[in-house]
Amino acid sequence: EAVPLDCTYDTDADAAYLYLVSPIADGAVQRTITVDTDHGMINLDLDGDGRLIGVEILGADRHLPPALRQAIAGGHR
Repeated sequence: EAVPLDCTYDTDADAAYLYLVSPIADGAVQRTITVDTDHGMINLDLDGDGRLIGVEILGADRHLPPALRQAIAGGHR
């Protein structure tokens, strides 16, 4: 079964966000785990039960395949 995935990509900021729950309600993110990499940062957003609800990718140019970045930037979801 296909699961819809909502994504955004800001080309100016080179930042992508993958919504695993959409929309994410105000205050739903209770904890963020940051993973620093050599070429950016990845933030894992968790809800109050510890479930992963979103992923922010800073330096997305280095972390995501070009076709995925282009599809997200083009408004494909």
